[in-house]
Amino acid sequence: MSKRDAKPLVNQPLDSADDTASPASLIALLNEDLADSRALHDLSLHMLVEHEPSALYGRIVKASMQLLHSDFASLQMVSSDADGQQKLELIAHCGFTLAAAEHWRNVYIDSTTSCGFAMASGQRVIVSDVDTRPEFAGTVDLEVYHETGIRAVQTTPLHSREGALIGMLSTHWAHAYEPNERQLRLLDILAREAASLIERARAETLLRESEARLQHMDRMKDQFLATLAHELRNPLAPIRNGLQILRLNQMPPGTNRVFEMLDRQLDHMVRLVDDLMEVARINNGAIQLHRRRTELSAVLQAGVELSRSAVEKAGHTLTVDAAPCPIYVNGDEVRLAQVFSNLINNAAKYTPPGGGIAVSVTLQNDRATIRVKDSGIGFSTDEQSLLFTLFGRLQPQTQGDGLGIGLALAKKLVELHGGTISASSDGRDKGSCFAVSLPVDEAGDQAEPIVPAQELAKFDGQRVLVVDDNRDAADSLGELLRVLGCESKVFYDGTRALEALDHFAPTLAFIDLGMPGMDGYQFAQQIRTRGGSTNVRLIALTGWSQPEDRARSGSAGFDQHLIKPVSLVQLTDVLAGGRHFDADAASADA
Repeated sequence: MSKRDAKPLVNQPLDSADDTASPASLIALLNEDLADSRALHDLSLHMLVEHEPSALYGRIVKASMQLLHSDFASLQMVSSDADGQQKLELIAHCGFTLAAAEHWRNVYIDSTTSCGFAMASGQRVIVSDVDTRPEFAGTVDLEVYHETGIRAVQTTPLHSREGALIGMLSTHWAHAYEPNERQLRLLDILAREAASLIERARAETLLRESEARLQHMDRMKDQFLATLAHELRNPLAPIRNGLQILRLNQMPPGTNRVFEMLDRQLDHMVRLVDDLMEVARINNGAIQLHRRRTELSAVLQAGVELSRSAVEKAGHTLTVDAAPCPIYVNGDEVRLAQVFSNLINNAAKYTPPGGGIAVSVTLQNDRATIRVKDSGIGFSTDEQSLLFTLFGRLQPQTQGDGLGIGLALAKKLVELHGGTISASSDGRDKGSCFAVSLPVDEAGDQAEPIVPAQELAKFDGQRVLVVDDNRDAADSLGELLRVLGCESKVFYDGTRALEALDHFAPTLAFIDLGMPGMDGYQFAQQIRTRGGSTNVRLIALTGWSQPEDRARSGSAGFDQHLIKPVSLVQLTDVLAGGRHFDADAASADA
C-alpha cells in the first residue's frame, strides 16, 4: 500500500462519563480541564508580549507536551528549497537528539515519517506504535525513531486562515500510546494558535520591509487577540456548565468548599482571557479594576490555590499565617489574587527543590501587609533594580522561566489599589522577601452572597434550543437547562437545527456564531425571514466579543449577545425574560 493511499489512524471517541462517577472523579476532571485551560492562557499571554519567534516556537512545543503528556515534540514550518520544492523545516523541538534533529531538519513529502504522511494526506496522522506500521519497516526513519527512543507519534497539520498548509505540530511518546479525544480537541486549539503565530511571524517579516508596517500591525494584533480569546473561551464553557450542573444536583456534604474554589479559579481564568483583548492597556497601566469590599484572607487563599501546582511540583513546603481577625480591602478580587499568585510562583521558581515558602499577614494602623518569604537564591543589591521591570529576570535562569512580566504586572496592580510592593534579600543564596502593603477598607458595600442552589427559580415548560458545533459546550448547556427545568434540544449544526425548528417550536434559542456550514448569523437570518418561528428569542452565545461581532449579531436578528462561558446568573436572567438586544445591553454582557 502506498503512503498516499494509507488512511491516517483516527482516534476513537471516549465513552461518555458514567452517571455513577464519584464526585471526586468529576472534580478531578474539572481540575484537569482548568489546568489545561490555564496552560493555554499562559501560552497566549507569552505570544502577546514576546517578540522573538524562536522563543514562542519553543513554548508551543512544550505546551503540546503538557497537554498530551508526551515525551518529545516538534514544530515544523512549510518552506521551499532552492529548487522550489516544498518541504517541512524543523523550527523547534524538545527531546530530540542532535542526530535526530539534524536528520529531520528538512522533511519532504516522500519521507517515511508521520509528518511526511500528514503532508501527503493533509490530515492528522496518529501512529500508536511505529513498530507495527508496515510503511516504516526497514526505513532509516524507523532507525532514527528507535535511536531517539520514540515509540508512538502523532502529527497535526497547521493551516492558515485561508486553508493553506503552513506547518506541522507533532508529539512523540517513548511507549505505545494513542491520545484520547479530549487531548486531541485541546491539541486542535493549540494548533490554531501555532498556525496564527507562524502567520504572524511571516507577516511581521514582510511588514518590516514595508513603510506601512504600523498601519497593518494594529489590525493584525486586534485580529490575533480576538482569535486567541475566542479559542480560549470555548473550552471554558463546558467547564462552567459542568460545574453548575454539579452544584445544582444533590452532592455529598463538604463539597461546597471545593466548588467555591473551582468557581474562583474559573472566574480568574475568564477574567484573564478577557484581558487578552486589553493587553495594550496593561502596558500603559490603564487596567480597569472591578473593586468591592473584599475579605483579604479569601483573596490570599485564591492566590495560594492558583500557585499550588507550581509549589507542589518543586516539592516546596508552603505555610500561610493568616491575620487573627478579618481584614477587608477595597479591591479587585481577581487582580489581587493574581498579585499573590505571581509572588508565590516567583518564590517557587527561584527556590531550589524542597525549599520553604512562608506567607504571612499583619495589620498595622490602616495598612495590611502581606509578606511572601522564601529560602531561595535571593538577589544582590545590583539585581534588585531588575525585579519589577518588564522582562527583568535573575541569573541563573531556571528551566521553564517565564518572560519576566509577573513582578512588573504585580507592581502595577498593587499601585492601582493604592498600595506599595517591595523586595528585600540578605544576598545570594539567602532567600528573599516580597512585601505588599494595602490600605484597609473600614466600611463599604458587602459582597453579594452566593444564592443557594435550592433558591434558584425553576423554568419548567420552557422549550430551549441549543446549537453549537462544540459538542461538549452544547451537551453541557443542554443538560444544565434540563436541570433548571427546561425542555432542551441540542444540535451541532445550523442546518439540522433549522429543519427541526417547527417540530420543536422553542421559545428561546442559544446559538453559537462560528459554526461550519451554516453559521449562527445565517441561522438567525433564516429564522427572521421565515414564518411561524419569528417569536423565538435568539441569544448569540459565542467567544467572539468585539464591537463589530455584537453589531453583526444584532443586524442578523439576535436579541442578545452573550460571551462564553455564560454564568448561572446570566443564564437564569435570560430564561426569566432578560433584556432585548440594544447597544447598552450588549456592553453590559461583556
